[in-house]
Amino acid sequence: MNKWIILFSTFLVVSVSAAYAQTSKAFFESVVKNEDIQDKAPIPLPYVEPSDVIWCKTVWRELVLREKMNLPLYYPTVPMDGRMSLVDVLMNGIDKSFKTAYEDDELTTPLTYAEIKEKFGATSDTLWKRNNETGEMEAVPVENEMHTDEVKRFQIKELWYFNKRTSRLEVRIISLCPIREYTKDDVEGVLKRELFWVDYGEFRDILAKQQVYNFQNDALRMSLDDVFLKRFFSSRIMRETNPYDNRSIQSYTTGIDAVLESDRIKNEIFNYEQDLWEY
Repeated sequence: MNKWIILFSTFLVVSVSAAYAQTSKAFFESVVKNEDIQDKAPIPLPYVEPSDVIWCKTVWRELVLREKMNLPLYYPTVPMDGRMSLVDVLMNGIDKSFKTAYEDDELTTPLTYAEIKEKFGATSDTLWKRNNETGEMEAVPVENEMHTDEVKRFQIKELWYFNKRTSRLEVRIISLCPIREYTKDDVEGVLKRELFWVDYGEFRDILAKQQVYNFQNDALRMSLDDVFLKRFFSSRIMRETNPYDNRSIQSYTTGIDAVLESDRIKNEIFNYEQDLWEY
């Protein structure tokens, strides 16, 4: 009797194990692709009472995607392994998730998806070709493609403020702007163009669901929202609020002096918090 019980138990264990056996593909996707991120919601940011903000400064940063720390925001240039570049995520949000794009950083003038494609140069052209049968020239419409990999930079508008309730210097990203770098046959050098601005808070729900490549560990990937909240990106200040129409640093200085001016603004912000304390 005991023998039959042991055999039955063994058969039951083997059957259950077989039922839950993973294929190699299922194991890979469960570990590396981490599909649970699709259910991830952005971390709620604490409400800040305006009366608790006793000092603030608005700055604009330039994020160059060619820098090593920022490469996970540029690659992959085509979607792969469940990952997409930052600009592709923004474009998908505008096209498919009904998110809003704006003309400027004040976020007041909306742009349509068609208008954004036009800024990418994805317009219709007309080429004249000779018809082999009639020998006459005919107009042939040609649709230019949109190349999102031409976005090599981003602008970030953010607000630094001192919160007296927490006694801390804090920061909130306000908006993002992809910048297209491209060339034209009749123009010398590389051209730059601001494409559109987006409200960062409006896009956090889709940024939180998008994985970013981790240089050290494929099993532990952050989301795009994590990258910005945890400041895992490299950038430099290119503008601050000022009485000269909020002019950029490049408009009044260049070269190493522009780098020093950017560092001066950064140190001025961080020194404000230090100056509030007595030692």
